[in-house]
Amino acid sequence: MADGVGAPGAFPRTAAVVGLGLIGGSLALRLRACGVAVVGIDTDPATLAVARARGAADVVADELAAAAGADLVIVAVPLDQIVPVARAAARYLRDGAVLTDVGSVKAPIVAALGRGLPAGVQFVGGHPMAGSERRGIAAADPTLLDGRPFVLTPAAGTAPAAVEALRGLIARLGMRPVLLDPVQHDELVAQVSHLPYLVSLALARAAADDARAIAGPAYADMTRIAHSPAALWEGVCRQNRAAILRALTRFEAELARLRRGLEEDTVDAVLPVDEEAPARP
Repeated sequence: MADGVGAPGAFPRTAAVVGLGLIGGSLALRLRACGVAVVGIDTDPATLAVARARGAADVVADELAAAAGADLVIVAVPLDQIVPVARAAARYLRDGAVLTDVGSVKAPIVAALGRGLPAGVQFVGGHPMAGSERRGIAAADPTLLDGRPFVLTPAAGTAPAAVEALRGLIARLGMRPVLLDPVQHDELVAQVSHLPYLVSLALARAAADDARAIAGPAYADMTRIAHSPAALWEGVCRQNRAAILRALTRFEAELARLRRGLEEDTVDAVLPVDEEAPARP
């Protein structure tokens, strides 16, 4: 494993990014800026053309076989495609290669990819906490990653060397490595990522047309992610449904507290978070 995880300071020399959308493209651009040779893989010829023009990869290809020889493969495809694409890509990887993903739901992916991979290929679940409502390689922007958490969700049998190699790379990318259990990840992300999408969607739907016509930046900021790709969120809501429902329950309780505060004219109920009294048990 001289060129892989077992080579301190050298990981990765070559990375393959499968799926050159917003996140995959942003990671590819940042990896190249860090001196990593990048193979960009996508099935869409137009995406590959833009990736080549933007310098997101040293080599672009439309087949997973192009990942052969990479130290690291990042699977950045839609959530429901991650497992089959990762399994297919793993067939081309050599002993010592590391496989990760960027999916925002981790428990089912980690469970599925914890078995059936070639011996010597290590999967470490990953989720960069970055993004925008925009999509595609044209919107890719490595500054989206600046200072953001990149969550790793290793399983019990994950090689510590693979986790440490990824932690080092994440720091080089200018992000913050965070280790979480896959189930804990899904519970927390339901509260700070998946629920905000639903709240944004509800707010966008609840405002009347004449109210939207005079809306200022606060409304625009709060409804921005309601314009994210619907297919992306459909998969997230299905795969993390139980945790999202629990987050919704907590949120509904807080809305009820706000309503009571308004009905009873209780000022502290509507104070900003940084001015609020200590939370009630």
